[in-house]
Amino acid sequence: MPATRLHNGVLPEPIKVLEDMIVAAGTTIVRIAFAHSFFVSIDAVRARTPYFPNVARKSRQHYPGLDKGATAIWQGREVELDFNHWAQSAWQKYTGRQIARKSGYGVRHIWGHPWDPNAYTAGWNLCYMPFWVGMLTEEQHPHPLLERAIRQASFDLFFREQPVCDPPAFVGDQGLDLVEFLGDQPILLLTRSARPMGVKPAAIAASIAGDDPRATVRSLRKAANKSWTSLQAAARELLGEPHTPFNSPNVRSTAKSTVRRMAKATGLSLPALRDLLDSMT
Repeated sequence: MPATRLHNGVLPEPIKVLEDMIVAAGTTIVRIAFAHSFFVSIDAVRARTPYFPNVARKSRQHYPGLDKGATAIWQGREVELDFNHWAQSAWQKYTGRQIARKSGYGVRHIWGHPWDPNAYTAGWNLCYMPFWVGMLTEEQHPHPLLERAIRQASFDLFFREQPVCDPPAFVGDQGLDLVEFLGDQPILLLTRSARPMGVKPAAIAASIAGDDPRATVRSLRKAANKSWTSLQAAARELLGEPHTPFNSPNVRSTAKSTVRRMAKATGLSLPALRDLLDSMT
């Protein structure tokens, strides 16, 4: 086995170590982050923002005592509280692509404020980026320049010349010239592909139509005449999770078929659909 050595000195700073390695490879942390991060297309955001105006992420500070699925009031407006899946669903609707599970990528809020329904599912506030990039834009361990650069890109894309909407007070010019940091490297906008890998035509059609997944789920539930409880149990069984028992083998079979149709029609993953079903009772 390799030799061991006792270390009693100061621990290295992980972000600096990462940045030093990237610089040694001949590039910068900003350039490599932008080479693998994706924004929503400007036209898609201009057409609809926020994507789901009546949902917001739960927040102990802004919605004390309320959990996912609860109804809350934001500035006189009724909203449904969520954890993360409506932001992910909005990303899928904007881009026509499913979230790639176990890929090392995730949807991040560029300007934060997910408790604000005007920002939670707004395309100007969403970026699909590697987890390590997302980590460096969070308050816990930020890379200040990278965080500002991502926000500058959002401001330049969506607000500088022809704003897609009135910018909220927390959105503003970060004072950076991105050409100085990126040179001729482009900012990547993710758009619909002719047929995304692994996405069935029905899911693409639902995405293009811009249907609210809740409306689709309600419609399919009504047509199948299934209880919310049986559908929740079916989603969990398909995921291999514990669930309440079915009333009969026939209920089990038809409920699972209905859940599969819901997943196909909405383009949602089974975990996201399970969470949606839980929030609709």
